[in-house]
Amino acid sequence: MLKWVQCVRRRPELTVVEFRRQWVEYSEQIVALGAELGAVRVEVSAALAVGANAEWQLSRGSAAPFDGLAEVHFSGSAPEFIEALGQPGPKARVDRLLRLQEDFVDIPHSCFFLASQDVEASFTLGET
Repeated sequence: MLKWVQCVRRRPELTVVEFRRQWVEYSEQIVALGAELGAVRVEVSAALAVGANAEWQLSRGSAAPFDGLAEVHFSGSAPEFIEALGQPGPKARVDRLLRLQEDFVDIPHSCFFLASQDVEASFTLGET
């Protein structure tokens, strides 16, 4: 399973509330893109402002959590996915996503990548 993963940080001048407002519209667009691409699944999440997140960050010395996460699951190969993104309908929607990102995403501190879900590891994790 191929996954297009987006780990997004909000622009520093935006509050969490302002980010979330724009994230809702972005989420709608990425779900629509997934439908156009024939995605198997689309997951869109926002980080919670809970004490556990802050505690893990402090105790581990890690960076702050990403503000938003999006994953588009695709059953084809990476070349097939890239080709599908270049089709007129999906390309227009990707262009819209890029314009939306400019308004609320801290691009240099976010990451976007393709990943492969390792099904065997998913089922054998924890077995001895």
